[in-house]
Amino acid sequence: MKSRRRLSVASLIGIALLCAFAAQAGAATVSDVSIHARGNLVELHFKVRGAEPGWQITGAHQQLTIALAHTGIAIAARPLAGRELAPITDVQALALADGDARLIIAVKGKVDYAATLAAHDLVVRFAVAGTAPNIAAPIVIRTAPRRVFAQAAGPPPFDESVAQTALIADRPAPAATAPLQTARLEAVTPRAEQTVSRLVMIDPGHGGHDPGTQSADGVAEKDLALAIATRLQLALRARAISAELTRADDRFISLAERTRSANQRRADLFVSIHLNASPNAETTGIETYYLNNTTDRATIRLAQMENAGDGDSGDSAQPNLNYILTDLRQGDKANESMALARMIEDESVAALATATGIRVNALGAKQGPFYVLVGAAMPAVLVECGFLSNRGEADHLSDQAYQQGLADGIATAVAEYFGGNVAVGNL
Repeated sequence: MKSRRRLSVASLIGIALLCAFAAQAGAATVSDVSIHARGNLVELHFKVRGAEPGWQITGAHQQLTIALAHTGIAIAARPLAGRELAPITDVQALALADGDARLIIAVKGKVDYAATLAAHDLVVRFAVAGTAPNIAAPIVIRTAPRRVFAQAAGPPPFDESVAQTALIADRPAPAATAPLQTARLEAVTPRAEQTVSRLVMIDPGHGGHDPGTQSADGVAEKDLALAIATRLQLALRARAISAELTRADDRFISLAERTRSANQRRADLFVSIHLNASPNAETTGIETYYLNNTTDRATIRLAQMENAGDGDSGDSAQPNLNYILTDLRQGDKANESMALARMIEDESVAALATATGIRVNALGAKQGPFYVLVGAAMPAVLVECGFLSNRGEADHLSDQAYQQGLADGIATAVAEYFGGNVAVGNL
């Protein structure tokens, strides 16, 4: 007992010295931890003193690991010591020799998680998988807000029966479908307990008399685009990002009207969802475009195909007045659109590999003269989610799990673009 007491005192002295050193060096220190149960949710709060550190989060094998750069540990190695709440089974805090730190959280069963670091508070939230569709909403902190929504008005669980006409499973959607019912959050007067969110305008390509391209089995681009866009809308709302659709059912909307509606709603981003086709039936993969002219023949052919359903687009293969004016208007947005396109490429491929085990070709972020992006007053991209001309990829694109993987990947990229400093995933 005597030796244990000395060790404890020595440990306290060491912790005090570590805190003092960290404060002098301007580094961060994890100084406290608490655990809270909030309905279906369990939250861990780690207090971080000093400079806000860089952090990375990875999850595998029922374990979540948070790496904190240049961070000291001033809490016990197992700080909860039996006070864990399900689904959390263990929490470890490790100080590494290189001056970094690791927080390791073990869980039991299938769980969803969200984490954010802001205002010297690292919050990690867990819920049994599927029980908290808006798991990130109340903890996300945004800057330069566009829309304000009540915290209690989070999106309801995804209802497959409501959206069954648009969410393609194993067969093409019927030619005529009932209007798709989607959850909508209404703007309210700001209050202290409300959550701030950006607005993304999601554009399901084609629609109505314009089916877009089709697979060999007759699945139309317009139906798959709506299915993926609907899942993306809910995936964004689960990340506390407001999202609206340019069309929520099988109707025709002109290309010019799509960006016009985004401008009228003062959206922060415009994301148009499409499916690809190629004369080479072996071609597969995802490619994401931002607006600009190009001399690449494959891109010009694709732009002509996507622009063909609208009489206002003109000859998309040649620069025209609309594109010149757009170049002037989008000059300060081009780099932002390119950055978002690259994020979508990376995150979509990663999300699909995680969700389905399928390794998808990332064909890259590219520029192209797509008329649907003309006139957007915000960063705008067009996502070609895959090739319906390839039988195998067309089958994947008709699968709900694959569609969800795509939606989650795009949503993660958008969250990263906004700099929300939030991670959302599952174990």
